[in-house]
Amino acid sequence: MLPWLVVGRISVVIPYYNRARFIDDCLASVFAQRRAPDEIIVVDDASRPDERRHLDKFLPRIRIVDQPRNGGVSAARNAGVRAATGEWVAFNDSDDVWVADKLAIQVAHVEQSPGCDGVHSAVRAFYDDGRIAVSDPIAPRLTLADALHDNMIRVQCLLIKTSVMRAIGGFDETLRCCEDDDLGIRLASRGYQLDYLAEPLTEMRRGNYDHLFSNWRRIIRGKATVALRHRALLEQTLGRGATRRRIARAVRKVGDMRGGVVGRVLFAGGWLAGGFDRATD
Repeated sequence: MLPWLVVGRISVVIPYYNRARFIDDCLASVFAQRRAPDEIIVVDDASRPDERRHLDKFLPRIRIVDQPRNGGVSAARNAGVRAATGEWVAFNDSDDVWVADKLAIQVAHVEQSPGCDGVHSAVRAFYDDGRIAVSDPIAPRLTLADALHDNMIRVQCLLIKTSVMRAIGGFDETLRCCEDDDLGIRLASRGYQLDYLAEPLTEMRRGNYDHLFSNWRRIIRGKATVALRHRALLEQTLGRGATRRRIARAVRKVGDMRGGVVGRVLFAGGWLAGGFDRATD
């Protein structure tokens, strides 16, 4: 039997907000998939009128879901999941692109892996200055301890059962960032099987145009919110002080990525807050 007959229909969900300059490349990579998706849903999160009109040129190859007001990426993804008709949903971001075999490779893995509820992969980040970096390898299967230690799932790589996303209530719409951290913890804590492929299947754009890491206060606040929300699990699973160590790691990571005087101060502050504990690495 063909793998995609085992997997069933796949819906692609792409949140979109004023990204006309990037969406063409994103959708071109989805249209070029060797295992074509069964539907492509672009959720417009109340973009400016000219940016919203840009999507119309892709009709009828895409479905457009219009949000009545800007609710953030989590609300947009949830709207896409509600609209999805596929048994599986694959997420991408409007400024990122997939390699041509992305869905085919993931479908083949699911077909060969009974019990798999979702599969994600490494990413290849590309920068405005031409630099390229591949994400560090992680364990082949998500564990609760790993999910609590740090974010393990990049959503733009994720193919997951639609029923699983609906069962856990989707993304937390109160989180304007770090919603992927929260998602991984909730999936692992409920016993869902999430597998990881070391091959980079998504190319992630990194730049200063509106990227999350340009707002270091926002990401530290988001990481802290997730850690405090799951404090009981953190302390029970990773030991006393795990909540503090997770927040300290976030501060260090943001400091390292930001650079400059502020970055060095944040990095040093993360070391101090973590008690110079290597467990924050």
